[in-house]
Amino acid sequence: MAYAMEFRRAVAQAYDESDSSIEAAEQTGCSQSWVRRLIQRRRATGSLEPRPHFVPDNSKLDEQDLSRLAELIAHQPDMTLAELAAALLEQRAKKVSVSTIWRATQRLGLPLKKSHCTPPSRTGPTSRRRGRTGSSASTTSSSKTWCSSTSSAPPPT
Repeated sequence: MAYAMEFRRAVAQAYDESDSSIEAAEQTGCSQSWVRRLIQRRRATGSLEPRPHFVPDNSKLDEQDLSRLAELIAHQPDMTLAELAAALLEQRAKKVSVSTIWRATQRLGLPLKKSHCTPPSRTGPTSRRRGRTGSSASTTSSSKTWCSSTSSAPPPT
């Protein structure tokens, strides 16, 4: 995170007064190297503003690939991400990773396959919904029989 402009001005002023990055850093509580970079940026650009955050567009998929991906999904919506990547490799001769396909589907605004609004299946539940779990479910063991691995007492006679 970039320092505030007020702080940057104070550091530049401390440097101008002392003409030393070491003294300016000690006065303001920042590193000497940051003071040097700040003053170097001021000399080069005339500004103390931080450099704009730049995120390069490293996308391997262009607009044509994205439209083809949308067509593939529209034609066969149950394809997995790996199957979509394989289909793009086959049709467009572009090898892309599953994560690239995921980011492309997000960029296209496509929904997830699983919908939380669908009704539950007609099969019975696989577990009790209101049952107690963990150690609070029972204070005693479910088995009243003796076992040598769990008890040091002799077996009941």
